[in-house]
Amino acid sequence: MAWGQWMVVTLTLEEQLQLESQARSALNHSDRDAVAKLCASLIKQNAYQSQLIKQAVNHIAALEANEFLSKANRPWWRRLFSH
Repeated sequence: MAWGQWMVVTLTLEEQLQLESQARSALNHSDRDAVAKLCASLIKQNAYQSQLIKQAVNHIAALEANEFLSKANRPWWRRLFSH
C-alpha cells in the first residue's frame, strides 16, 4: 500500500447508493425545520469527527516516526532482520 493510501475513502456500490438516497431524501423532505435541525447537528458532528481524525492521524504519525527513529538507531545488522 502506498504512503497515505489508507486515508483514501472507498465506499462499496451499496454504500454509495445508500448515501445518495439519504442525501436526496433530505433534499426532498417537506419539513424544513426538521431538515434545518438535522443540518445543524451534522455540522457539529462533522467538526468533531474532523478534529478526531486530525488528532488520530497526528498520533499515528508520531508513533510511526518514533518507530522509524528507533530502528534507525539500531546497528545495521539488526535493521536487516527486524520487521
